[in-house]
Amino acid sequence: MQATTTCPDLYCPFPQRLHPLVNEADAHTTAWVHTFRLATSDTAWEAYHEQKFTWMVARMFPEASLFSLCIASDFNTLLFLWDDHLDALAPNAFNTGFERMAHHMMQILETGKTFSLETGGPLLAAMSDIWQRMRQISQRPWQARFARSLKEAFTANLWRMKHVDKAHNTSLKDYMRFRPQIGGANFFLDLATLMGAIRLPADLRSNPQVKNMGLYCSRTICWANDLYSFPKEYEGGDELNLVMLLKHHQQLTLDQAVEQAVKIHNSEVALFNNTADVLSAVCAAAVKPVLEQYVLTLGQMMKGNIDWSTQDTTRYQYVYA
Repeated sequence: MQATTTCPDLYCPFPQRLHPLVNEADAHTTAWVHTFRLATSDTAWEAYHEQKFTWMVARMFPEASLFSLCIASDFNTLLFLWDDHLDALAPNAFNTGFERMAHHMMQILETGKTFSLETGGPLLAAMSDIWQRMRQISQRPWQARFARSLKEAFTANLWRMKHVDKAHNTSLKDYMRFRPQIGGANFFLDLATLMGAIRLPADLRSNPQVKNMGLYCSRTICWANDLYSFPKEYEGGDELNLVMLLKHHQQLTLDQAVEQAVKIHNSEVALFNNTADVLSAVCAAAVKPVLEQYVLTLGQMMKGNIDWSTQDTTRYQYVYA
């Protein structure tokens, strides 16, 4: 693939921010990774550490308490480590390994089962620890929503596994429907309310426009990720990505596919802002402060993801040849 374009400039009119205690949270996560033996060696952890997973959540949640930020940093790091662990499995063990791990993860969230290093190994012991801390700062309704979102993400990733080797036969519509769950952006919406201690009233949470706003946020995070990650994924033979599906289904050049993906991202950011403006104009005065807090938090998630991808991490190198 011949390089023909540069890293896209994505529309996201929210301020660039970074949690002032990012280094403290990062030091905590480094110690936590070693406690739960999540890295096979110091050298392996150094390679992961350069990807700055803590910086991602520190940009998304710049006002979280240090306790909460450490939870988010540990959880985010665990997700990336698990993702790479799955990538390293042999093809015949991939699906089985994922389904087994997902089943045990849901046992932790739904039944309160706790795994130790001896009974479950590093990944499950680490998730048990994270869930115990999440429960300390959340209520049962939030816990149920988070568990439901995580289960939806597992289901979507099973769908992805069935289609990743036949991307050209996958419809763009289906991919766009499953993508937020594949990337975990759906449960990051729940995580955002935990980080910001945001208590959305039930009627506001169930409002169709509030749900749409959350969907626009989660989708744009995924479209940005697809734009930053597709060169690496393409080299690995994974074409289940917005850019590559646009290129195939709409018979575009690579440049045109990137341009179209940018337009999709930017249009959904605009839809997010328009929806937020409408909601702010019509909502009751009593709930307006919490709605505005939620809007700003989601906006910060979108912006933080872009800033982390382009300024902090070594995970995505927008170079392809």
